[in-house]
Amino acid sequence: MDLQSLVAAHMPNRRRPTPMGAAAEDRYYRNQITLPRLKLRLLGLTAATAGLTLLLAGVIHT
Repeated sequence: MDLQSLVAAHMPNRRRPTPMGAAAEDRYYRNQITLPRLKLRLLGLTAATAGLTLLLAGVIHT
């Protein structure tokens, strides 16, 4: 069995969602657009990576 057939065999067979009204659709997309909150750990990792990149690029002189 090839990989594509194996994946297709294990995919759930879901029905199509029921049609939404205009108000429900607006609420759905409004909830999807909100940006995820950055966790402190992710923010620290991003800052450390940016600092190290600038250090290696020679922007920051030590």
